[in-house]
Amino acid sequence: MKTRLLLFFFLFSYNVYSQTYIKLNGATSLVGVPGIGIEVPISKKFTFQLDATMSFWNSITIDKFSSRPYVFNQIFPEVRYFTKEINDGFYVGTHFGYGMFKISKNKSYASQNKYQYGYIFFSGFTFGYQWQFKDRWLVDAFIGGGYSKATYEGFDKQTGSRYNTDSNVDFSSQWIPYRGGIMIGYSF
Repeated sequence: MKTRLLLFFFLFSYNVYSQTYIKLNGATSLVGVPGIGIEVPISKKFTFQLDATMSFWNSITIDKFSSRPYVFNQIFPEVRYFTKEINDGFYVGTHFGYGMFKISKNKSYASQNKYQYGYIFFSGFTFGYQWQFKDRWLVDAFIGGGYSKATYEGFDKQTGSRYNTDSNVDFSSQWIPYRGGIMIGYSF
């Protein structure tokens, strides 16, 4: 039922405003972390965007430490308000998001061959600017952040066993920037 309602929402918005954009985050895609999205108008000043970013790097080397995992995915539904008109100029958006990860949080964990596996929730704001070039193309430069809360377990990379057996799960929460980039969009 929810899928049908969402499909109806997209089709209705497409027929009414017909400025749906499919987007690719060029900034993150250049470093092997693709980000894709779809932005659909919902009124003269508001759009709805759904985007996802994924990293499939099971092993990266950042510094002198052994390679470590950098695997994650994030999905963000967002409502955006444009100060001029949709897909033109400055906008502010509010979003929530969800993701899963398998990463080494910092150098200290990486040097000890430890990584964290878990889930993360996001809630925050996005600020950006869109400008159209050509007939169907646009550029969307944005940065976003807010509150994030992660639930995870820690593992030893070599043995695969948990290193933090004192607790069932660990928690981490903070206010941080966690999304951004330059998306190239094409309108249908």
